[in-house]
Amino acid sequence: MNINVEHGLPFVSVTVIYNGNELFLSKVLLDTGSAGTLFNADLVRDIGVIPEGNDAVDSIRGVGGIEYVYTKSLDAIHFGNFSIELFPVQIGSMDYGIDIDGIIGFDFMEAAGIVIDTKLMIVKSND
Repeated sequence: MNINVEHGLPFVSVTVIYNGNELFLSKVLLDTGSAGTLFNADLVRDIGVIPEGNDAVDSIRGVGGIEYVYTKSLDAIHFGNFSIELFPVQIGSMDYGIDIDGIIGFDFMEAAGIVIDTKLMIVKSND
């Protein structure tokens, strides 16, 4: 999978699936400094991802400050040749001053066993 650099940051594309509905997200930040994977609430609402009473609510802290998020388990996240089913992600407003659909965090990178090649600007499998 190719990495696109925008604003000096590495972006990739992913497809998320929830309750059988698919959503293609083209501006997802590849962030080794983020412990968790996060998607933009305004975008994933289009496939039925909304907060419900049994969702865990938490606050996360990053360069942009503190943000309140809720956790959902997605049917699947397709990321190039990688796919993980029933993966828990955080959903939040993601108001960071740039156009961003989500963040692939270290939790997903580790689970998928990906390797980031910054010379070739690709993400590949360790196999």
